[in-house]
Amino acid sequence: MEERQAERPVIYIDPQKARELDYIIAKQTPTINIDPQKAHDLDRHLALQKLYYRPEGLYQNTKRLWNACKKAGYSFPFTDVKKWLDRQAMYQIFRPSLKHIPYASYSKIMKPNTVHQCDLIEIPYDEDVDTNLLNDDGPIYYYILLVIDCATRYKDFVFLTLKSSEEIAKGTEFMGYVTLLMDEYGVEIRRIIACFRHTSLAMVDRYAGLFELRVFKNQYSIEFLLPTGKRCRECERFARKIVDNMNDTPTRLIGMSPNDATKLERIYSKPSVKYNRPIGIDDEPQLPKSTTVRFLLAPREWENDPFERRRITDPIWSPSLHKIQRIVVEKNPPMPVLYYLDESGPQRPFVREQLMHIKKEPMLPPRWVLEDNQMHTRRPL
Repeated sequence: MEERQAERPVIYIDPQKARELDYIIAKQTPTINIDPQKAHDLDRHLALQKLYYRPEGLYQNTKRLWNACKKAGYSFPFTDVKKWLDRQAMYQIFRPSLKHIPYASYSKIMKPNTVHQCDLIEIPYDEDVDTNLLNDDGPIYYYILLVIDCATRYKDFVFLTLKSSEEIAKGTEFMGYVTLLMDEYGVEIRRIIACFRHTSLAMVDRYAGLFELRVFKNQYSIEFLLPTGKRCRECERFARKIVDNMNDTPTRLIGMSPNDATKLERIYSKPSVKYNRPIGIDDEPQLPKSTTVRFLLAPREWENDPFERRRITDPIWSPSLHKIQRIVVEKNPPMPVLYYLDESGPQRPFVREQLMHIKKEPMLPPRWVLEDNQMHTRRPL
């Protein structure tokens, strides 16, 4: 038994038949089966790449790219060109945003003096400002703390001197005192830290814009009567009249003046934005969790622009992809569904119009774009 297990099997091959088989295989031509549809799709993909990614190939919509295809001699269907263009990452980040975007409204805040918005505005002073033009021996204010009640739209302000402004900027004594005071009266504080203006601060932003507009109007009126080169940078003299006039003026959303609204126990307001689609949990379709999206960039979000504006070279949608992590639905009154993204995205809510649903993997530019457009940088000295 041990000898039989040690033996290895032997395979006998006829040399003549082996040579005949090699001769037959050598004479045969290899056959490669190609799917005609896949070949056509590949040809269309390469042709569209050459048209779209060339330096002069700026096509901001499907029709322009389709017309360029016809001029180049291609007869691609319009729907095929649209599907290809919609998957390009470069086209996605520069796609125009929708015109009508619903936002979360403050109409559910009905009880006065429960929710407030605050913001700081700076009073500009020149380094060589002539303090004699201001109040004699009076304090020089550098910041104004604006406060507005979200239910009644009642507005107020507090002038801050240099010491207080430094404390606010550093977030030390002022924030600590305010926090203790708010806790004493059971007032919840929500801090928003962002390099751009947050959409939920629209109410106080509007108040700040109107306040500054009227202040500078009065300052320029005084400067017309001052000697050449003299400038006026004081507003505490007429700031109270400006704010009192705002509180006496009826507002569109609540249908009355803020002073009259403070006398009521409950205030009903209209939504600040008109919607062109149904909103609410029962009416609008929802995007499920873990959906891959791009989000609509806010002004200054792509680059830290000190002028708070969007430049034409800035992307409109985020170049990075994100997942929907959390969905918030408000039932009463009807509010748009809010979406929160993963930790790598901005921690603020989005509505459906501010998210671009990415259904398939985006197509990146071809490698030859990098080879043909290499940037030549100066060598360090």
